[in-house]
Amino acid sequence: MEKLEIFINYETCSNCGTCSEICPAFIFELDSVNGIKIKQDFIHLCFECGQCMAVCKTKSIFVKSLDYDKDFYEFSDDDNFFSIIEKRRSVRRFKPLPVKKELIEKILDAVSKAPHGDKNQHVEITVINNRNKIIEGLLLMSEFYDKLAKWLHNPIMRKLIQLETGKDKLNTLINHLLPRIEKGIYHNISFVYDGITRGAHTLLIFHAEKDSEEHKEDSMIFVTYATLAAQALNLGSTIVELVPPPINKIPKLKKIFNIPNSHEAIISLIIGYPKYRYQRGIRRNLKRVHWL
Repeated sequence: MEKLEIFINYETCSNCGTCSEICPAFIFELDSVNGIKIKQDFIHLCFECGQCMAVCKTKSIFVKSLDYDKDFYEFSDDDNFFSIIEKRRSVRRFKPLPVKKELIEKILDAVSKAPHGDKNQHVEITVINNRNKIIEGLLLMSEFYDKLAKWLHNPIMRKLIQLETGKDKLNTLINHLLPRIEKGIYHNISFVYDGITRGAHTLLIFHAEKDSEEHKEDSMIFVTYATLAAQALNLGSTIVELVPPPINKIPKLKKIFNIPNSHEAIISLIIGYPKYRYQRGIRRNLKRVHWL
C-alpha cells in the first residue's frame, strides 16, 4: 500500500491549531514555539476523513488523496433538508456545555416520527446529559479496549471474535480500531476531551431486549433521525460505535448507565455545541450505482 502523505503549507498556515483539535487520530500537534507540526508516527492512523482540510480557513493542510477543488464543496445558503445534509459532519470537538433539555426533547420527538420494522416499538433510549457520568463509564470503556487489543493479538481469541461478530467486523477491529488502541487514542480521558465521546456532555444510547424484533435495524434508523434533527437545531453530533460493545460485556457499565441487563446496546450518539464550524463540505462518492 502506498504510504499516505500529509503536509502543511507553512507560508499560509495561521497556526490556529484547529486541525490538532479536530483530527481524531492526533496527527497534528500545536507546538507553542514552532506552531503546528505533523507527528510522523501517527500518519498511518489517518483514514482520510478530510476533517482537517474541511475546517482549515486558509486551506493550508493537504492529505495526499484529497484535493480542495475536487473533493470539497462550498456550503449553500439554503435552509432546507438538503442543506442540513450537506452541512452535517461528525463533530470531533464540543464546547464544555450540556445540551439544553428542551433541545434533546425535540430530537427525541423527531426520532418518535421515524418508521420502525415491527408494529411494536422495542428500542429504548437512555439520555446521559452529564459529563461526569459519561467519564465514569469511559474509564471502564478504556480498560475494555486495552483488553480487546490483547485479544486481537491472540489467534484463538481472534477466531472467537470472528465467530461472534463476523469477518467484516473483525477486519474493522484489526485495520481501524487496533492501531488507535495501541497509540493510546482511547486513554485520553478528561473533562474537556476523550477519544471516544470527544468531550461531549450529552450521550444517547439506543438499546433493546436482545431477542426483540427488528431492534438493530430500528436503532440505526432512529440514530440517523437523531443526528439530522441535531443538525437542524444547529447542534453537532457523531454516531459512535465504540460505546455499545463494552456496555454489552461489562455489567458495571450497564449499572452506571441504568440499562437493563436483558438489553443490548446497539448504537450511541454524542451531541453537543460544536467548538468549531466547518468551512466547507466533504464530497463522498458512492461506491457504484447500477442502473437497470
